[in-house]
Amino acid sequence: MSEALRKAMLILDELRRDPDDLSARELAIRLDVPKSTVQRLLQSLEEARMTVQDPTSRKYRLGPHTLTLGMAYRERLDLRNTALPHMRALRDVTDETVGLSVAVGTERMFIEEVQSQSELRAHSELGYPYPLWTGAPGRVLLAHLAAGEVESVLRTASDQPWQAIGLANREAFHERLAEIRRTGHDRAFDESINGVSAIAIPVRDASARVAAALSVSGPSARMSPEEMNRILPEAVTAADKISRALGG
Repeated sequence: MSEALRKAMLILDELRRDPDDLSARELAIRLDVPKSTVQRLLQSLEEARMTVQDPTSRKYRLGPHTLTLGMAYRERLDLRNTALPHMRALRDVTDETVGLSVAVGTERMFIEEVQSQSELRAHSELGYPYPLWTGAPGRVLLAHLAAGEVESVLRTASDQPWQAIGLANREAFHERLAEIRRTGHDRAFDESINGVSAIAIPVRDASARVAAALSVSGPSARMSPEEMNRILPEAVTAADKISRALGG
């Protein structure tokens, strides 16, 4: 973590702890940081709507974007807690690793995973960012974004993402996304992690928005197309149960 970022986080933490607004001078004294540094950081935080300055007292309080971030964190925490028992049940039925992924900007990451009890099993690092266009969970999330958002994600790809899954061009990739919307799932073979294959299904929230992707992954030697066909109904049922629990 950079020193400037660390100090900005300390400022936000002081504003969180104190019920009263604080001036730049008060923050500088509490944090033992030069006032000029605090003022510069407060200006950046205010531009990001992380802090707000009272026009009369000239003191600072937490800004509206901190509430937005907190609500997003709580929403994902609720999603994880709601999904976990259904993920465990799906793991027990399939004996493969079950993951829950969400989109974060142009990336996606696992926020929960229930690992297979087999010695040879798939595993993903929670919180690790993958490009949104990679893997079955990523494409399930990508397929349900607005067209403009999809194009924004594809523009961030360093390579042509369709080539990674054996597609000829951008049009074929969009057809793949349309197929995901039609069939309600996607599959990946030896893609994000060599030797691991996966199937993924969307999870919807109370607004019918796709909030996450539920995936079942395992060693490619076990996750054949036939095995995925067997797993698919169980995974769809689990995703539907999570969606209903979320109000979807």
